[in-house]
Amino acid sequence: MNSNTEVLVHRIVLATSLLLASDVALAQFRPLRFDDDFSAQRDLGACWKDCPIAEQVRLSIGGDLRLRYEHAGNPRYGLERQDRWGVLMQRASVFADLRLGEHWRGFAQLASSFTNGRAAGPSPVDENRLDPSNLFVEWRSARDGDGSMGVRVGIQELQFGSGRSIDAREGPNVRRSFDAVRLYLTQGAWRVDAFAAAPRQNRPGSVDDARSQTQRLQGIYATRSGDITSLDVYALYYDDTVGRYAQGSAHERRWSLGTRVFGNRKAWDWNWEFAVQGGHFGDAGIRAWSLATETGYTFDHVPGQPRAALLLAIASGDKDPEDHRLGTLNPLYPRGNYFGDEATLGPRNFANIHPAMSMQLAPRVQLNASLDFFWRHSTRDGVYAPNGTLIRAAGNSRARYVATIASLGTTWTLTPGWSSTAVIAYGQPGAFLRETGANDALSFVSLSAQYRF
Repeated sequence: MNSNTEVLVHRIVLATSLLLASDVALAQFRPLRFDDDFSAQRDLGACWKDCPIAEQVRLSIGGDLRLRYEHAGNPRYGLERQDRWGVLMQRASVFADLRLGEHWRGFAQLASSFTNGRAAGPSPVDENRLDPSNLFVEWRSARDGDGSMGVRVGIQELQFGSGRSIDAREGPNVRRSFDAVRLYLTQGAWRVDAFAAAPRQNRPGSVDDARSQTQRLQGIYATRSGDITSLDVYALYYDDTVGRYAQGSAHERRWSLGTRVFGNRKAWDWNWEFAVQGGHFGDAGIRAWSLATETGYTFDHVPGQPRAALLLAIASGDKDPEDHRLGTLNPLYPRGNYFGDEATLGPRNFANIHPAMSMQLAPRVQLNASLDFFWRHSTRDGVYAPNGTLIRAAGNSRARYVATIASLGTTWTLTPGWSSTAVIAYGQPGAFLRETGANDALSFVSLSAQYRF
């Protein structure tokens, strides 16, 4: 072996070793990057995390890059313009976490999102050239036994529970941020968060996002962690001066009370959530509710450890648009891909049966398959998109069945920092969509690759 070859081999071995070491460190990723354990990542080899730069001052840096391609045939069952070649989406972010002593912290994360190929042009969740997704200051007390408290002020992503009511919106290209003040307290098995927030309005330019002038959200969210079963309880208040439903547009003031029970025992796992809502929509009263359940069983001793799950969910709709009561559930700020990657239907006025199966085809490859059946809860109310937009009003149709959607997907985790997904889905419109003019079957394909560091 000549000297040049030896040098090349040495460099390849060194680069591979560094990559593998960093990948081990990157296994600590969290959905919200400011929740990462940076000191643990440094202990595992990521020298750019929890790095001392002065006395009592430590800096961590990181970021994300995601490329996603999707093509929908007959988007929204033929109600939207057909993309010619599909849509290519790019999203990147970089962040810095600065710790000053034991109590103070600053966190800044800049994100950039671009989309090409959508026939109707980019939507508000498709494109945002450059804006902060997180930019906050945080103070945290010293730990007292097993408890602590803190406050976080500024632009920040929020996510609670399963993301059925408040989520950072990972699926779409542009994630969701809030201008918020958030106080938290941990004590033993409990964590309690109290917050006041306003969503950020996504605009396509650079550093031009702004606080919503029409929407406000306040709430308390508490979680008790248990060995087998854990519990969430929450109370939320939502205010929107231009709320829109099939009933019309008016000032919406809505409170939500909810609870979630989740956990696992042996081969079983469960995640059940129930919420009731009240308040006022203009002069009308609000009476709404929702129930969402997921129950799974994992066959541990079968090759691939397949997991079978049944998801049952229902969200109330409005029984009479002419009366002085609004019965349509408002899920507030839910996941963008609530029912699947095709993201055509939103969690309002629906009943859903959703059997699903997942299994490990290989140590780093997971297969997911599901079948969704959708009905309207109320035949006097319409169906809505994930962002709350009314897709089809009830009109003269009294049909309940909305659609059947079959989905098959794979996730390949090449290393802890690299992952890719592929999804295909097919949606057949039901009687309600056909009677209201959405007659075309939906086909959907998406491919994505993501790197985090």
